[in-house]
Amino acid sequence: MDESRDTSDDTKRTASSTFLRVGTTAAAACLIAGSIAGLGAMGALASPSSSYAEVSASGDTSSPEPKAAAPEYTDADRAAFAASPYAEDALNLAAIWGTDTEWAEGKAGSKIQAGIPLPFAAGEAMSFAYTPDQKRLALQLTTVDMSGIVRVAAVWGSADLYSAKADMGALLLAHQPLPAMPAGFSDDDKVRAFGFSGYTDDDAVKLAGLWQTDTYSAILRAGAELLAGHELPL
Repeated sequence: MDESRDTSDDTKRTASSTFLRVGTTAAAACLIAGSIAGLGAMGALASPSSSYAEVSASGDTSSPEPKAAAPEYTDADRAAFAASPYAEDALNLAAIWGTDTEWAEGKAGSKIQAGIPLPFAAGEAMSFAYTPDQKRLALQLTTVDMSGIVRVAAVWGSADLYSAKADMGALLLAHQPLPAMPAGFSDDDKVRAFGFSGYTDDDAVKLAGLWQTDTYSAILRAGAELLAGHELPL
């Protein structure tokens, strides 16, 4: 998937009008409209480094910007963190502090050595009241790439990527993995994957011409390719 397509929120606001005419059932038409129009609200996160989730620069600035690892925290600080009951909570602390995980480990270790309380007690990371932005940052700080995010959001039946990212981040902050992909995908999953990937009605028309099929069939075929982790011939 072309990562730059996650940046086309404004273009996608108009895509629903064409998708509503693809000749599907009323339910599928509504799904298409919801999938594409919902992209206008999707919040892409700014990527702090290559180790984080691949995201677009669509202008969403609501999530905290991760900080680079700060040199004032030493190996001794990080060792103190690793030896503490918080050793599994680096992502949780990074999301709360708006940092990367290495910086959070150093900061937490420094506080632990100084006897300064952390935002939550040991063992209570999963019950902390995280904000939606903190949840999205948690997802950003993992190695989940954008195509993986799209696949999960499509299968979940999410209304848009912005809310889906928060839901995925919540799972990670609860120390749970993202769900495995099913053996097969529904037509609705395929339509959502096409829209969530940033493709527009113009792209659907181009694919229909390339594949010598109708527009809706092209969307389904394209969605299936995207869900399988393949790129489209555009």
